[in-house]
Amino acid sequence: MMSLSPARDIHKLSETDISGLIALSESVGWDYTEPELRTVLSSGTIYGIKNNRRQIVASTAIIPYGRQLASIGLVIVHPEYRRLGLGQTLIQTCINTVGSDTTIQLIATKEGEPLYEKLGFRKAGRVCKLLCDRYHPLSWSPAREPIRVIPMTNEHIPEVIKLDRRSFGADRSRFLQTRMKQAKRSFIAQAPNGTVAGFGLSIQGPVQLTLGPITAPNDVTALALVDYLANGHPGKLRIDVASEHSTFTPLLEACGFTKVGEPPVMLLHSPCFPPRNGNLYSIAAQIFG
Repeated sequence: MMSLSPARDIHKLSETDISGLIALSESVGWDYTEPELRTVLSSGTIYGIKNNRRQIVASTAIIPYGRQLASIGLVIVHPEYRRLGLGQTLIQTCINTVGSDTTIQLIATKEGEPLYEKLGFRKAGRVCKLLCDRYHPLSWSPAREPIRVIPMTNEHIPEVIKLDRRSFGADRSRFLQTRMKQAKRSFIAQAPNGTVAGFGLSIQGPVQLTLGPITAPNDVTALALVDYLANGHPGKLRIDVASEHSTFTPLLEACGFTKVGEPPVMLLHSPCFPPRNGNLYSIAAQIFG
């Protein structure tokens, strides 16, 4: 049982707070792990509020991607500390760390959406969350397509970062390089001329393997990357697909995925994302975009 006397001081959290963040995550049924939280800390800043027993009772994180875009996530308030304004305080702290010319994105839960609207966030799209208990590849073979899927190497990283910048609309090289080290599998889709046409990563969590980010020029290439990332995995899978790729979702459902939600993507400081080329098929995770 937690003490019901939160301090109002806002703390910038560090690696020494990871166990406390995991406990906070578990209090709301989320499954953040130590590797995932280390990636957040290496890419951005986590803020928290602690009670008088030094337990973390609320958190938020902001991850800047250059000056164009920043992502807010890890918005958690312990159930015993809700309706005290802690979440709003921490989100505003994150907002205050970037300028008004930086677009801020977040993916909202149903419970958090009214608060985000109160703070000025507006809906700009959705992501389609799909889960899979057992993956079944389609009968067509990626080898027959005009792309070649091969393991990602260090030589590919500069091209991958450029591809991601064009598809995501901002420079998230710092995050990507950390994410690549965390990945269980990483592949590129190589065009006939030898250039990198797309890429995909998979991240193992305690419950499921998450597929993303996936960047590709079309549905066929995106599905080929999914096949290489997912095929043979014995456990559960998750993928969060950008809503503009509506023709991609039925292909995933044919492979065993089931749609379980469509949370809204919300933006502050701008009605739309920085320019994107439409090639972002799957986000990295809700916290990262």
